[in-house]
Amino acid sequence: MTDWVQWFREHLKSSGDGFVWAFQEIGPALQHRLPPDPDYMGTWSPARHIWHVTEYDRDVALPSMRQWLGDSTPDLDILPDEDIEWPKFQDRPADELVAAFLEVRQAQILLLDQLTAVDWTAPRETVWGLQPLVMVATKTYQHTFEHGDTLLRMRLWWRGYDTEDAES
Repeated sequence: MTDWVQWFREHLKSSGDGFVWAFQEIGPALQHRLPPDPDYMGTWSPARHIWHVTEYDRDVALPSMRQWLGDSTPDLDILPDEDIEWPKFQDRPADELVAAFLEVRQAQILLLDQLTAVDWTAPRETVWGLQPLVMVATKTYQHTFEHGDTLLRMRLWWRGYDTEDAES
């Protein structure tokens, strides 16, 4: 049987570190700008990706993991609309956005210690239907890669589109 706690402790940390690295590699001059190729790089700034994953981890992933400690299923209907909320955060410095992400990711990693005696394969009702805890934690891992992939595409190819940023 897999030691899920140890596996997710290591992989949530490393995926979070990779996510932040990808963002920081984009460079300060581009982190708050919209990418030049929305078909390949999406329609969000790099900063919005960091903010979005932070909000997801805080409002969906952490409460969903806490269900195995007795908390109720998160009510996604009460979450604020991100398109309305993002303008309130869009001018925050990149280091603040990164710090917020790292704080929430660390809270998830610390929560794992409380889940050592839990059956990670036993399903219960979640925001994704009847699912085990291993799926809930895996969703966080996947979501990090989903947005990390976009940040890496920005890092690799943005400057080829935008000659004025070639020096940034």
